[in-house]
Amino acid sequence: MVTSTTVTHALHVIRTEKEINRPRVNMMRHLFLTLLLVWSGISVSAQSATDTLGGEVSFKTSQSIYVKFPSTKAIAVGDTLFLLKEESLIPAVLVKNTSSTSCVGVPLTDLPLDKGVKIIAKVKVAPAQTTADSTGVSSPLTNKIEEITTTEPVEKEEPKVITEKSDTKGRLMAAAYINFGENPLSNKQRMRYTLNFNSRRIGQTGLSAEAYMSFRNTLGEWQEVQDNFKKAFKVYSLALEYDFGKGTRVWAGRKVNFNISNIGAIDGVQAEKKWKKATVGAFAGSRPDLTDYGYNPKLFQYGAYVGNLVEGKNGTMQNTLAFVEQKYNGMTDRRFAYFQHLNSMIKRVSIFTSFEFDLYQFLNGQPKSTFDITSIYFSLRYRVSDKLSFFGSYDARNNVIYYESYKNFIDQLLEEETRQGFRFSFNYRPWKKITIGSNAGYRYQINNPGVSKNLNTYVTVSRIPGLQLAATASVLLIESAYLNGTIYGLRLSRDIIKGKLFGELEFRTVQYKYKNVEIPLNQSIFGTNLSWRISKLFSFSLNYEGELQNKKVNSRIYTNIIQRF
Repeated sequence: MVTSTTVTHALHVIRTEKEINRPRVNMMRHLFLTLLLVWSGISVSAQSATDTLGGEVSFKTSQSIYVKFPSTKAIAVGDTLFLLKEESLIPAVLVKNTSSTSCVGVPLTDLPLDKGVKIIAKVKVAPAQTTADSTGVSSPLTNKIEEITTTEPVEKEEPKVITEKSDTKGRLMAAAYINFGENPLSNKQRMRYTLNFNSRRIGQTGLSAEAYMSFRNTLGEWQEVQDNFKKAFKVYSLALEYDFGKGTRVWAGRKVNFNISNIGAIDGVQAEKKWKKATVGAFAGSRPDLTDYGYNPKLFQYGAYVGNLVEGKNGTMQNTLAFVEQKYNGMTDRRFAYFQHLNSMIKRVSIFTSFEFDLYQFLNGQPKSTFDITSIYFSLRYRVSDKLSFFGSYDARNNVIYYESYKNFIDQLLEEETRQGFRFSFNYRPWKKITIGSNAGYRYQINNPGVSKNLNTYVTVSRIPGLQLAATASVLLIESAYLNGTIYGLRLSRDIIKGKLFGELEFRTVQYKYKNVEIPLNQSIFGTNLSWRISKLFSFSLNYEGELQNKKVNSRIYTNIIQRF
């Protein structure tokens, strides 16, 4: 699983490649126009009413997120729970199991999901229940956002400038990664320290602050830290915000704007104005350095975006369009547009899609305007019933060219191919405590014989009678250009002390056959995890993983201490 401290860096890595392939561009343009027609039909749909149900994270393990609600009667396995961030709903948790008041799921975001974080579920209600009632179902989405972000009632006709009390939440984490085995060269201990906090309405004013930073080092290799401190110390977010009221906000510092998250972190100034159904914003600053993620004023960038929110009887639709100019040493590096669309207005269907269009080329010493679709992502989730749901996605990212940053590598980049991939999954709960699921992936490159395929199938029993154990059995099949492999796994977990101590046991057997090697690779991997909630704000976890191969054991230990405040 990708950690939250690497998300913004990953956004930059994704955008450091490109190809220009005219026939493919034409095909992608046709696909884009087709999807626009689909959206035009989507926006007029709506059958039954949808409201929101507020809950919060009650417990967290290395694999699962526990969310408590007043009632989970309207929440089903396969549903998506959302995180409220800057008055936008971010997909956060995919529900795997439910009880009368709690949901257990896997994270869908790299944002922190610590105990106490507010979570929102979109639930279907009868037309007569569209106003708040005693079951915990709230008023419509816009009112729910006000409820979560305020502590005092707010009149709809005259919203107050300051509606939140001062509040600071955060966590300080220290983690150790220890490798040891029969080869002394592999025996290393790496340390990682993380500080993450969000302070809202400082001094009961419109001023807020956020930070997310980490420091890493390997014991005995301090000289590397001294030689390149930026490589060890990373700042992923460090920004001040001022809310002027009436939907007007300004940020200064390093921050990811979730309306245009595809652009990554922005070092500079951002401003945004929101009305009930529309948003406009602009920014100016620089990109983090592409090698060490430090501050680099040579990578200047600026842009603007517009968005709208449409509410229907069954859900909402959000659209965002952004235009961005990126420079290197004052010269145009890249110019592009970005479009993002989220839609839940069709009954039982959720859609997300995004496009990038390059608007600038610099070839043979001549700049010119262009219109090349360099990125397409489309996903659709369909909940057939409370027991069955499907998910599919298509990902096609061309190699993006920064014409000045990578000036010496242009010829090489132009030869790169488009990466394309399909993903499909389903989740089925035939009985209350049993879930069956499978996900498959297919990825390839044009004019490249190498195809990567994988299929993962699992069965989960959320509670084994008499033992109070949860068990998951899985089979993973992998096929790529250089290997075929099979991984069988079994995981057992339970609360040892309810709400305080959680334990997991896992066993996997791995069989890899490399296509250029005669002798196959056979491994047995066994592991355990203990998560101890010592107090409301202090927790400790210990993970051990042993790898047995050719009668040799290599071990890995991961410990994590978290102090929340």
